[in-house]
Amino acid sequence: MKILLTTLNAKFVHTSLALWSIYRFCRDDFPGLKFREFNINQELAWVFGEIYSEKANVVAFSCNIWNIEQTLIIAKRLKDLAPETMVILGGPEVWAEPEALLGKNPQIDLIVIGEGELTFREWLQEYLNDNGDWEKISGLVFRQGQSLIKTPARKPISDLNQLPFPYPEDLTDFRQKLVYYETSRGCPYQCQYCLSANERGVRFLSLDRVKKELLMFINAEIAQVKLVDRSFNCDIKRAKEIWRFLLEHQGVTNFHFEIVGELLDEESIAILCAAPRGLFQFEIGVQSTNQETLRLINRRMDFEKLKQQVSRLHQNSKVFIHLDLIAGLPGEDYRSFANSFNDNLLIEPDRLQLGFLKLLKGSGLRERVAEYGYHFTEEPPYEVLSSNWMGYEELWRLKTIEDLLERYYNSGRFQAVFRYILARTDNPFKFFEEFAQWWKKHELDQKAHKVKDLYQYLLYFCQSGNANILIIRNLLKYDLLLGERMIELPGWAGQLSPELKKTSYRFWQKSENREKYLSEWTGLEPREVQRKVLFAEFEIDPEAVFGNTSDQVILQPCLILFVYGHAVKTFVLREEELKDV
Repeated sequence: MKILLTTLNAKFVHTSLALWSIYRFCRDDFPGLKFREFNINQELAWVFGEIYSEKANVVAFSCNIWNIEQTLIIAKRLKDLAPETMVILGGPEVWAEPEALLGKNPQIDLIVIGEGELTFREWLQEYLNDNGDWEKISGLVFRQGQSLIKTPARKPISDLNQLPFPYPEDLTDFRQKLVYYETSRGCPYQCQYCLSANERGVRFLSLDRVKKELLMFINAEIAQVKLVDRSFNCDIKRAKEIWRFLLEHQGVTNFHFEIVGELLDEESIAILCAAPRGLFQFEIGVQSTNQETLRLINRRMDFEKLKQQVSRLHQNSKVFIHLDLIAGLPGEDYRSFANSFNDNLLIEPDRLQLGFLKLLKGSGLRERVAEYGYHFTEEPPYEVLSSNWMGYEELWRLKTIEDLLERYYNSGRFQAVFRYILARTDNPFKFFEEFAQWWKKHELDQKAHKVKDLYQYLLYFCQSGNANILIIRNLLKYDLLLGERMIELPGWAGQLSPELKKTSYRFWQKSENREKYLSEWTGLEPREVQRKVLFAEFEIDPEAVFGNTSDQVILQPCLILFVYGHAVKTFVLREEELKDV
């Protein structure tokens, strides 16, 4: 008997934690069990061919909003060509309306509801024993003749430690993957846009086990581990112990946590300030700062405390800060969303994600569609089109703002210019709103763009307003050279002086300069050094602008040395350092 567990991940680098957990939990008892992962960007015909060629007796798919449509197509083709194959679905996309799904899709034989490890193993045992007595198994919906049978819901697994480590002992194949991992299940909050609101309580793996498994990722040099705990620091003491452990066992692995911002206490911040850049990444779901909206979605949040603690963490640590907003929530109109946008962007996070409300099957908000006047896409991901508070035109306008937010602020390529812009406004939403209007006026939303062109677009937009173009142009040039060593600059940035190349060569002939600025490359010859550095002239000192909100920047020409190593370093060279060159 051959059983295939499979899914289509959203990206090649992703892993399916749910299916890996089921596979590892069941594999010892069922030697015919096999697991294969695909992704939605692969050709559907090829994916189907690979699944069909397995000639499995049972094929079980994990379903989410990003793969349900492709999964149903594959399942139908599979049933057409191999009608004896048992086709099973599981995953959050099929839990809420399983009877309706079975009624519309005769190719599906069985749906597993909720946590799948125990349910799937019990069902496999019954199926392989040919008993057919499935009604005694909790958490199933299946066909019985012309009827649909739904068994009682299965209680969540109380002791997570009975589940094995979800991945293979040899993690070599996962080194460049985004590996999902959980130290707990459940959520203490009941936010009505989220399926986690249907759970009650939080269950934890033992700390000793968590430490052991995190160390396995570190030793395997996994690029990134994303912890899917819904509110990682809801147990503050436990979270701090894990952070301390990771600080003591640093490697190349980046750890991503979803945390509750206002739960960061003084000790947490002190611990996290010791983390080097690249070790920790925090995602904080603010979603909205409108109090009525927070009430309607049943979300408890002290934004003032969150703002205070997250700002302190951002200013004093190297932790990457990612904040989330959701457009389309009840109680929040366009202007209110602008306020939420400003409240979050003025914290100056490393990333601000502008998402759009999705009315997930089984979520509290989906049950109040008529009350809140929601219109949304019938197909996944069930994104809101309009509501009692925000029309389609306004949501569509936010789509362009989201695009510019991603291209510019979130790309990390324009850090200097946005530090300058944000320091001089209390309404960054207005900046992005006007930029979006300019962008559409010039039909730039209808084209593909080279990264280098984005600098010029922003300069042209700023020229149409009241910005200090001299400063903006120099900061854009600074950002451009931070991102890439360029010999030929675009016209707006001015040309590199031919004399600079000669100056640079003479500068690096001096051993004391190589020792001072290039400690890791002191053994290189001057000609070799030239390929790793760049001198560039500026009309101002870009770094002097930061922290200066008056625009009274000394308009003094400045020479900056860019050193392109693992991380770009910059040095402002003063006249006395060049007098003998």
